[in-house]
Amino acid sequence: MAETAVENGGGGKQPVHLGEHFDIYVDRPLSDLRSPNAAAYLAIDRDRPTGSFFALICDPALPPRTEAITALQGLRGEAALLPQEWGVVSWPLTERRHLAIILDRPSGGRLVSSMSDAIEPVSEDELIHEILPPLAASLREFSSSGLTHRSIRPTNLFYRDAARRMLVFGECASAPPAALQPTACEPIESAMAMSAGRGNGTPSDDLYALGATIIFLLLGRFPAASLPDQQVLSDKIARGSYYALLRNERVGSASVELLRGLLTDDPRERWSIQDLEMWLEGRRLSPKQPATAKRATRPFEFGGQGYFTARSLAFGFARDPVAAMKVLKGQDFEIWMQRSLNDEARSKMLAAALSDGRDVGLSGHDERLVARVCTALDPLAPIRYKAFAAMVDGFPTALVAAFRGQTSVQTVAEALAGRLPQFWFSTQPELKPENVPVLKSFERLRMHLEDRRPGFGIERILYEMNPGLHCLSPVVEADYIVEPGEMLKALERASERRGGDDFVVDRHLAAFLAARFRLGGNDWHDALASHEPGQRVLGALYLLTRVQSTYGPASTPALAQRIARQLPAVIDRFQNRARRKRLSEELPKLVAKGNLGNLLSLVDNAAERQRDSFGFAQAQREYAVIDRELTVLRIQTPKRPERAAELGARYAATAATLLGWLTALAVVAISG
Repeated sequence: MAETAVENGGGGKQPVHLGEHFDIYVDRPLSDLRSPNAAAYLAIDRDRPTGSFFALICDPALPPRTEAITALQGLRGEAALLPQEWGVVSWPLTERRHLAIILDRPSGGRLVSSMSDAIEPVSEDELIHEILPPLAASLREFSSSGLTHRSIRPTNLFYRDAARRMLVFGECASAPPAALQPTACEPIESAMAMSAGRGNGTPSDDLYALGATIIFLLLGRFPAASLPDQQVLSDKIARGSYYALLRNERVGSASVELLRGLLTDDPRERWSIQDLEMWLEGRRLSPKQPATAKRATRPFEFGGQGYFTARSLAFGFARDPVAAMKVLKGQDFEIWMQRSLNDEARSKMLAAALSDGRDVGLSGHDERLVARVCTALDPLAPIRYKAFAAMVDGFPTALVAAFRGQTSVQTVAEALAGRLPQFWFSTQPELKPENVPVLKSFERLRMHLEDRRPGFGIERILYEMNPGLHCLSPVVEADYIVEPGEMLKALERASERRGGDDFVVDRHLAAFLAARFRLGGNDWHDALASHEPGQRVLGALYLLTRVQSTYGPASTPALAQRIARQLPAVIDRFQNRARRKRLSEELPKLVAKGNLGNLLSLVDNAAERQRDSFGFAQAQREYAVIDRELTVLRIQTPKRPERAAELGARYAATAATLLGWLTALAVVAISG
């Protein structure tokens, strides 16, 4: 959303209500508390008017972490801003609906608004004894609840108190996990992914981000703030995160151990929350030296640069897959892997990458081969295919970003069709039990991708992978529909606005209801895919009738009117003229009542169809009999003159014979 559209309030606007207690003041924006993905406004709890709260109005372009908000509400950590209430509201400034999140308002404001800002450096003593203990306790609570924060950075730290003594983590739910993180605060692996595809990650990722944030606190600035993200990432890969982020700056001796532990690039060796807590308690750990990747005896030349490690070469390949493909078709790369890098594990993965995935009927084989080779060289890195890059658990939000225009939807679909996530799992040192369902889900989703009918395809995968995502159909997107029970009301409102248009179940609408409304059945998929207009409108009516009977509302006259305009194509399938006339006359009466089930019963009544079919069959038989008789007559008609002449001659001869006999008898009688 545009900041001006969301934040510029007007005096006298009525507050927007959220839940049973909270009012959000449209004309009271709090720009100092806004998140990059959400504008902030004053909020008041009617039951606790002395409390201090604010609301975030989330940008619908990327999905908030709705699956985590409920769990976050259950946390008690004092060193994090946690949701107090959340829900969908109609926002007058944008004339659409948004997700709103209510949080405690930090009295002391934000630490800094930009990574390039500077502050008074924090002393080691203050860091160790005042700042870090509550932050570490908050991270432990996150970890114990199976959650990650994924938004730890200097610009998302706030002072809870007016005296600006207690730093707390800012909110972490208004955007996809880590989507708003600067490259400096992300581990190398997730920093390589597109921002929306970094995934929930692990507590280890939060500890890394804490380490990067500590550098800012100790130095009062960020040494790498002026560098482009790609330069920061390249430096991390080449030199290690510790040196790349400090950039020759010096910190106290105690902090060196802390930073090396938190910024270790190998997540298996990085400090855990237990290690951090032990260190804060004064129990010094074995000094950690920055882990160094296995280096080749000679560099591999690619793109005018020499690469000594498998990770750095994979990074280079991923940035130029076309040139990489040419290299992979030669012999130099394989020779370098075997003789110079001499990494047996990588060589085995590489052999699998080069031989796997020759998918018959799938385009883009060369690009998939490069993607598999990059995964074999760097198994912890994201899946990189063409211009797409995402961690395995970041695929859902990366797909949302693709549908929002941040990358190609087709590219994501090709990555899924080419089984790149499955290959990624095969390269991991071990398949964790929690990853087994994820692997199976990728196989199941791939089957949806192969089905081209409405309700399936890449749109179905979008909603299956993102259970909290609102329907992106252009017809109802602004209504922010998350549950199928809200759909018919939104379609009715849309029909009132655009009553002159025919109603069409687009692919997003079909996929959303297929994923969320399991009681909808499967018979409507084929109908919607039909080339016959009558079948398509019947498919829509089948689906929406079931939604209405399950969730309501009982009457949707505007929607019924739009559908009814397309029903003549269904009525015309009846053969009996009188029946067609009767159905056409009854249709307007049912439209006014707005019950879609009654419409369906009128135009697709099984008994009516059977009677019509029986009557038509009987008429066909009668017609056949008449047609045969007419055929006989038509065949006989050309021969009638000849037949008449023949019969006339016979009749004349017979008459002449009789007349001769009569004459002879008369002569005899007279003579006698």
